[in-house]
Amino acid sequence: MKEVNKFSEVSEEYDALICDVWGVIHNGKELFSGINECLKNYMEKDGVIALLSNAPRPANYVEEMLKKLGLERECYSDIITSGDITKKSLNDNLFGNNCFHIGPDRDLNIFDDTKVKRVDFNKADFIFVTGLFDDENEDENDYIDLLSLAKEREMTLVCANPDLLVQRGDKLIPCAGLISKKYEEIGGEAINIGKPFSPIFEEAISLINKTKKIEKSRILVIGDGLETDIKGANLIGLDSLLVLGGLFSNNSKDKIIESIENKKIYPSYFVNELKW
Repeated sequence: MKEVNKFSEVSEEYDALICDVWGVIHNGKELFSGINECLKNYMEKDGVIALLSNAPRPANYVEEMLKKLGLERECYSDIITSGDITKKSLNDNLFGNNCFHIGPDRDLNIFDDTKVKRVDFNKADFIFVTGLFDDENEDENDYIDLLSLAKEREMTLVCANPDLLVQRGDKLIPCAGLISKKYEEIGGEAINIGKPFSPIFEEAISLINKTKKIEKSRILVIGDGLETDIKGANLIGLDSLLVLGGLFSNNSKDKIIESIENKKIYPSYFVNELKW
């Protein structure tokens, strides 16, 4: 695990990036300073960049959001989201036809062009979580009664965003992964689609290879999530760069290193922010 001051110190060692979005490119409200320059410089050197997000929404939604925030299209090759992978699972009818949906209205486009219907809890085949109803004022413990009832019915919980927390401005906001984790803690069955699980990384590698055939040793994962981005890289055998300006933005470097050691999830490098 090596500290670097700027991305250009290691950029030439890799031909492709699998890059997180929220916490690396933006904080939920605005782009991080220098991100357009950094990603464009890498692309101009024939690098390939697959943006990989645990957003429970299709890639075109994320692309439009990034455009509004000011990210230039020349900064990446492709986008893949946990929403994309989840939609495939819904269309394959892996969990049933009817779900009880936990999540905000902004996530409803994940149901576009699927046959799965949102129904009342008592009519549902499975629980489908994309987020909290009100992530500014709730946490996972507000759902314990509902989760207990779901466990009694032996319902599967499908989580389209395994993130536990995400940065929004200067605050950390709870995500769907916390509800999934709580359900597992009380003995329920949860299926998590997205990072850190290998299928979404394999999908990203496949996308990269459609642009250019690249050895795994020349692909770098970049993210701010130790338990999603970096753990996912560890599981699939890719090098990784942990960006400290997102989820870890309020922690000292000593505390971050302590967390890495405690969790035994090791990035290849770490950097304060993604700048060229």
